[in-house]
Amino acid sequence: MSGKDIRFQKIIVGIKAHDLVVQEQIYKLYWGYLMAVCLRYLNDRDVAMEVVNDSFIKAFKIVFDFKFDDDQEVAHKMFKSWLTKIAVRTALDSLRSKRSYLSYTDDYQEIPEDYVAVESKLYAADILSLLQEIPDLHRTVFNLYEIEGFSHEEVSGMLKIPASSSRTYLTRAKMKLRELYKIKMES
Repeated sequence: MSGKDIRFQKIIVGIKAHDLVVQEQIYKLYWGYLMAVCLRYLNDRDVAMEVVNDSFIKAFKIVFDFKFDDDQEVAHKMFKSWLTKIAVRTALDSLRSKRSYLSYTDDYQEIPEDYVAVESKLYAADILSLLQEIPDLHRTVFNLYEIEGFSHEEVSGMLKIPASSSRTYLTRAKMKLRELYKIKMES
């Protein structure tokens, strides 16, 4: 067993014992990552910080629900994924609390999929910076579907919108990203 495995094993024991020192280590270890995740959903840095902190509070309260794998590397990855899901759902709750965020429309035009395909020359950093410029709902659907890997049915359940609207918002997000990218490249 490597030193890293032993350390994470101690962290697991500390987490379950609600050891404040271990909680602080976990906070410092994952804060930056969770902040980046939350900023994909939220434009306001202060709100994102609040969501990250709320996510840690939730995680520390329900840590007994998490089943750690015996393989320390797998356990570490599973824990990070578990924290990420908590942060994403907390960010969605924050967005949902904005009543205007939940407005959606079913009237849309069917757009050919090949028309909205994102150009292959886009870099991840470009997309993430441009994401901040599109409407909240479009950005949220894009994040959940393209980045987090949820299906349209799962996205519709989380956001309480029809699956067809999820597809529409994804299409609109891609179109807006393409438009913003072209403007960026021309300037």
